[in-house]
Parts: sequence; C-alpha cells; structure tokens
Amino acid sequence: MRKLETREQALAYLAQMSPTETFQVHPVSKGWVATKVLSPEQMATGQSVGLARLVIDSETGIIYQYPSWPETMVAEAYTTFKETGFNRGANQIYPYQWEITIRRTQEDAEKIVYQLTAESLTDPPEPTQQHPLTIEKNSYLSDPRDPLSKVAASHARWVSDQNQGAWPEAETMHR
Repeated sequence: MRKLETREQALAYLAQMSPTETFQVHPVSKGWVATKVLSPEQMATGQSVGLARLVIDSETGIIYQYPSWPETMVAEAYTTFKETGFNRGANQIYPYQWEITIRRTQEDAEKIVYQLTAESLTDPPEPTQQHPLTIEKNSYLSDPRDPLSKVAASHARWVSDQNQGAWPEAETMHR
C-alpha cells in the first residue's frame, strides 16, 4: 500500500471502499479523519445523529470506524492508538476481513433462521465459520451474539426495513 499523503489520495481511496458516498477529510497525525457528506434530505430526516467518523491510516490504508464523537476526540483517540497500540472505540472496516453470507432456512411469524457462513479474507486466513443465526422478529434479538453474527443480523434487519418487513432470502456482506 502506498502512502496516502494528499487529500485527493485519501478521497480516491474512500471511493474504492464506498463508491456511492461522498466524504470530507481532514489531516491528522499519520492519517485522515473522514466524515460522510449527507444530502439535505438525509440531514432533514436526522441521519446525521449518530453518524460515525472514519480514520484512514495513511501508512497502512486501514480504515477504522469510530463512534459519532467530535472530530478532535476521534483524532486524539487515533493518535493515542498509533503511539501506544491501545485502540479505544474503533473497529477496522476496510480492507474487509470477512465475507459473510446468510441463507434463510426457516421462518415463522416470530422468528427467522439463517445459515451463516463467514469466510476470512485475511492472509493467512482464519477458519471459516458456519452456524445457524436466529433472529426474533419483534425484538430483533439474535442468537448467537458474536461480532460476525451481529453484523449479519443487523444487515438482515436493515434489508427487512427497506423491503417493508420482508426478510431477505439470502444476502452477502463484508466486514
């Protein structure tokens, strides 16, 4: 990975990860803080509340997602992470580490069950994970609650919301 030294390089890299979104970036020590640019419609519907911030490590190209903290707080947390190795509040979101696929195996009025398969994209790869994922439709509680299952359950709920309550037959996502 070449270094991301300019604003244009950082924005081009973000476009590789998320080609349909626009970001603004600000330099920090050894990286860039990025914030998604929202449309007036998105702002009017409150989508700016809880909007995560991203940090691009300019040396490695790893993109970390932080909570919706003020930009200065994100910059401080990232700088501390680079200096000490203590990672507070951030998760790596790119390059992707997992491809997660869910396929519906059972559904009734109260719950939906998927077969989850998570394949590692790292080198060397971690073992593939396969297991059932159960989601309660009314409470959205899911089982199991490991990080990859939570990503899959959240994505399935999002698709259901987009489809007026129809849960997906199959989906693939990355983490």
